[in-house]
Amino acid sequence: MSATVFTNVSIYDGTGSKPFPGEVRVEGKRIIAVAKTPEKLPRDGARLIDAGGMTLMPGLIDGHSHLCFISAIDRIQKDEMPPMERHFYYMLHNAKTLIDYGFTSIYSGGAVRPALECALRDEVKAGWVPGPRIKASSFERSVSGERNKWEMSYDEALQFVRDMVDTGVDSLKLVIDGHGARNPAHWEDLNYDEKTISEITRQARENGMSTSAHTFTAGGIKRGARCGIRVLYHCQFADEEALDLISARGDDVFVGPTVGVSYAGREEALKRANGNEEEARQKAGGFRIMDAYHKVLPEFRKRGFKLTIGGDYGFPFNPIGRNARDLEILVKEFGFDPAEALTYATKNGGDIMGMKEELGLIKPGYLADILLVDGDVIADIGILQNKDKLAMIMQEGKEYKPFRARQALPMAAE
Repeated sequence: MSATVFTNVSIYDGTGSKPFPGEVRVEGKRIIAVAKTPEKLPRDGARLIDAGGMTLMPGLIDGHSHLCFISAIDRIQKDEMPPMERHFYYMLHNAKTLIDYGFTSIYSGGAVRPALECALRDEVKAGWVPGPRIKASSFERSVSGERNKWEMSYDEALQFVRDMVDTGVDSLKLVIDGHGARNPAHWEDLNYDEKTISEITRQARENGMSTSAHTFTAGGIKRGARCGIRVLYHCQFADEEALDLISARGDDVFVGPTVGVSYAGREEALKRANGNEEEARQKAGGFRIMDAYHKVLPEFRKRGFKLTIGGDYGFPFNPIGRNARDLEILVKEFGFDPAEALTYATKNGGDIMGMKEELGLIKPGYLADILLVDGDVIADIGILQNKDKLAMIMQEGKEYKPFRARQALPMAAE
């Protein structure tokens, strides 16, 4: 069994505690031991990596990913639904892009072609193609996939569950309110009654599947919370009753604010308005959403909600590869503590993946999904958006990106 000992590292363990100097030993797929300086771990039979003070941390986990949305940071695409034979290759590129940027796991927030996402999940798991560990999802529209049909009848809902069981998804995704983010005039629309949502969640549990939902408004959040939806996305217009319903669910529910896409939408609107904020506000919902987040995110923190990152990446103005920007936005715009924000992409990420006992922490017995970052992620959380600063990416004990020591600077000429 292969073994590696990392020494001279600053360990961010994923719990929200400050990093500490120490060592980590990996054997096979798992972390075997963690030590704080000055303790030394056994070196026997192990490769020794002296990281020169780099940060060692868990692989990042995106809790609202869209591999089927086809724009990547180096490959912007305008066609949202390309021919299937091309779509799969775009998804392969997206998967590789995510792991190149340190995301070793993703929980899907919806796939426009669920069968493709399931196939990619299986290919990655078998080791045939590079990419993050994937929890695959259905999409958020009707059984037929019609773009302008958002609600399902009760009978359609039951057929939807059966079809998705046959497809092999890990999670069922619904749009409980609105017609997505792009049409503010319909944000308040409620697409499913509680009987239908409750039956979907019941059957999902019986078939070993999770559930998630698009819930912008207080009404949508309340329906999702009351009916047992496991992951409530967006949630920016939560009122006091909605917050109380989420609180009552305790650890049984995740909240996924999608700050990345709203921040990017606000940026894009300002760009198109040549920096005129008043004009941009009249045309873009991103301003309303970001304003709302400034009100509700402090409440989410105060109440101890299980938050995850994931900002609807994959649009041309918000491409895949930029995913770690969620962390910088939480810290710089909303005042979150960096170590706390990182728990949403590590510890809570392992939990949303259904793997909280083995994923998302630097801890003995956990899977060795490890990043070595050439910098201090607490002092500069934005460094995680620079893939060149990832000196090593390890997934289940295998080096996807082999360790690269910090290059010594040339001596200045006298």
